[in-house]
Amino acid sequence: RRPKHPAVITETDTLTYAEVQQRSQQLSRHLQSLNIQPNQLVPIAMEKGWEQVVAVLGVLMAGAAYVPIDPALPQERRWQLIEQSLKSKDLPIVLTQSWLETTWPQQVQSIAVDALSPSPPLPLSPSPQQKTTDLAYVIYTSGSTGTPKGVMIDHRSAVNTILDINQRWQVGPEDRVFALSSLSFDLSVYDIFGTLAAGGTIVMPPTRAAKEPALWSEMLLREQVTIWNSVPALMQMLVIHAGNRANIVPSSLRLVLLSGDWLPLALPDQIRTLAPAAEVVSLGGATEASIWSIFYPIERVESDWASIPYGRPLANQQFYVVDAQLEHCPVWVPGQLYIGGEGLANGYWQDNVKTAASFITHPSTGQALYRTGDLGRYLPSGQIEFLGREDNQVKLGGFRIELGEIELVLEQHPDIAQAVVLVAGEPNQGQQLVAYVYQEISEDVRTLQPQDIRNHVSQKLPAYMVPQGYVTLEEIPLTSNGKVDRRRLENLWQKTTSMDSAPESTPYVAPENAIQSMVVEIWQEILKREPIGIQDNFFELGGDSLLAIQVMTRVREIFQVEVSLRHLFEDPSVAQLADAIAQSLAEQIDPDLLATLEPTLDSEPQTTGGETNHG
Repeated sequence: RRPKHPAVITETDTLTYAEVQQRSQQLSRHLQSLNIQPNQLVPIAMEKGWEQVVAVLGVLMAGAAYVPIDPALPQERRWQLIEQSLKSKDLPIVLTQSWLETTWPQQVQSIAVDALSPSPPLPLSPSPQQKTTDLAYVIYTSGSTGTPKGVMIDHRSAVNTILDINQRWQVGPEDRVFALSSLSFDLSVYDIFGTLAAGGTIVMPPTRAAKEPALWSEMLLREQVTIWNSVPALMQMLVIHAGNRANIVPSSLRLVLLSGDWLPLALPDQIRTLAPAAEVVSLGGATEASIWSIFYPIERVESDWASIPYGRPLANQQFYVVDAQLEHCPVWVPGQLYIGGEGLANGYWQDNVKTAASFITHPSTGQALYRTGDLGRYLPSGQIEFLGREDNQVKLGGFRIELGEIELVLEQHPDIAQAVVLVAGEPNQGQQLVAYVYQEISEDVRTLQPQDIRNHVSQKLPAYMVPQGYVTLEEIPLTSNGKVDRRRLENLWQKTTSMDSAPESTPYVAPENAIQSMVVEIWQEILKREPIGIQDNFFELGGDSLLAIQVMTRVREIFQVEVSLRHLFEDPSVAQLADAIAQSLAEQIDPDLLATLEPTLDSEPQTTGGETNHG
C-alpha cells in the first residue's frame, strides 16, 4: 500500500489509496448493516467522479454485486433496470450522489455516497465476503425482445482479464489511466479495477467533458496520463480536434487500447503522429466474456487490408470460427464466432431462456461457449478477421444496440402500426439510426411528425438508441418471401438525404449575418448537403460526434476562437453556434476582427476555403 499515492484524480478532487479504502470500508459496513447478501445487486446511479470508485469497491467489500445505471437515462428506463435487478426478498437500494435530482420508485432507498462522513480507518475483514464464483457486477445491454439483458460476471472471470492486461503491458504504480468510459460500459471495469490492481492512478474527467476533446487534452497533459482506453470514435474525436497542432497529448502516453467498434485503418498512424511512443492495441470480445477476449497489437497497417485483424485470444480464453455443426472452419472460410474459457459470463440475470440461447455446451468437447452472433474467418497467420454481424444487432459509438428493441418501442406509439430501424451511412463516416414507420391513416388520425416520434422514443430509451432520421411510409416494402425489404428502405433513405433535399420538418430560414453565412458553409461542406437553414438541426441532417468535431475544427481555423462542443449538442442549430462564435469573438476584444464580421443583412455569404480534416 502507498497511502499518499493518488488512487483517483478528478477535476476537483484527489483521493489517495488510504482515503479510497477508508470511504469504501465505511460504505461496506453501512451496506452490511442493511443485510446485503452475496449475489444481491446494488444499483449505482452516478455521474463521473470518485464516488463511482468508492461505490463499486464498497459494494464488493460488502459481498454484493453492483449494477451501473446511467442517471441520464429516461425515468422509465431507469425504473425498468432497477425493477429487473431486484429479487423479491432484496432490500431496494440505489447508491447515488447528493446533487442528482433523480426520482426513483417509491420503495427504493437512495444513499448519497458523497454525503457519508468519513469514519476512522477499520481493519480489513479477515476473509472475503463472497466466493470467486459469486457475482461481481451485472451490466445491461440492449435486448432484441424489448427488455434489456443483464450480463452476469463473477469475480474469477473479471480478474482473469484484468490480470492478463496488466501483465501483458506491464501496467504498474507509475501508470495513470484516463477513465473516459461510462460506468455502464464494461471498459470502465478495467479503468477502475485494472488501475487499482496495478497500484496506478485513475484520472477521471467530469461528466460535462464526455464529448469535449479540448477538455480531455487539458487533463491528459496536466495529469501526464500514460494509458488511454476507449472506443475508436472517442480517439477519432481527439485526433480531429488536434488537427495539425502539437502538444495535444502528453509524451507520457505509452499505451492506447481501442475496442468496442470498427477501428478505422487510418487511425493507428494518426495516433502515432500525436503520440510517437504509444503502442496501439485493438481489443475485442463481448460484455458476456468479461471486457475483452481477443487482441491485436497494431505495429503497422498494410495497404491491402480491408480491416484491422481481430487477433488472437487473451490468456485462458479461446476464440473459435465454426460452422453450423460447430466444426472449425478452414482458413479463409467465414463462420460464426464463439468464445470459451475463463472470461465467460454466468448468463443473463433472471432470464434462463436468453441464457440458454446464447450460452451453450459443445456437443463433442463439453466446453462451455458463448455464441457472439458475429462472423469471422481464420487467416493463414492464425489470426482471426472480424466480418460483422449475422443479425440485426449493431454497434454505434461503441454501444451495442438491438434494432428490434427500438422497433418495439416505436410500435408502442398509438399512431404507428409497424416500424423498421436501420443504420444509414458508412462506419466512422457519420452513421445514424433511421426509423421507417407505417401509419394507418384514417379521418381521426393526425399525420405523424418526426419530433412527436422522437419525443416518444426519448422517454423510453437511452439517447444513443433514439433514431435521428424518420421516414413515414404508406406501406412497409416486402421481399418476394414476405420479409422486410431492407435494401429498398436503404435506397429510399439515400434518396431522401440527397444533397438538394432538406428535412421537410424544419422550414428553411436564410442566414441573417456574415457569421451565420460562414457557419452554413461549414455545415454544407462537412455534411455534404444543401441548402441548410439557420434553424436546421445538425444531427437531424446526419451529423454525429465525429462530424461535430470537424465543424468545431473548421470554426477554430476560420474564426480563430475555441468554442465548446457543448453548444452544438445543447442547441444544434446554425443560429445558436453563430451566437456562441460571436460571443467568443467579443470576449477576445479584437475590434479589427469584429469589424470584419459585423452582422449585416446585405453581405454576401463568404467562401471559407480550405479542406475538411476528415480524421
